Amino acid sequence: MKEYRLLAWPELPAEFQRTAHRRVLSDMSLRFMSQAQLAEVSGMKKGELRQFLEVLDGRGVLDERDGTAPDSFLDSIGRLGWFRRSTPTTHETS
Repeated sequence: MKEYRLLAWPELPAEFQRTAHRRVLSDMSLRFMSQAQLAEVSGMKKGELRQFLEVLDGRGVLDERDGTAPDSFLDSIGRLGWFRRSTPTTHETS
């Protein structure tokens, strides 16, 4: 299952000036989301959402990833994935 994230906020043509489209952009600007998640939060029909994602992809503002692949080794081993997400990342500076 593919997941999508917005790389940059695009100028939208008049046909995509609805609240549902802006909600999709807003959610994708924060995190990767699947088409099912986007359809649920926006209320858009699957075909309409697919068309919108194609427009965004054509403009080069959409990042895709395989949602079934784990983000890291810790995510791949299941319950320990929470540990990576709950521990703060520190960056060492020299």
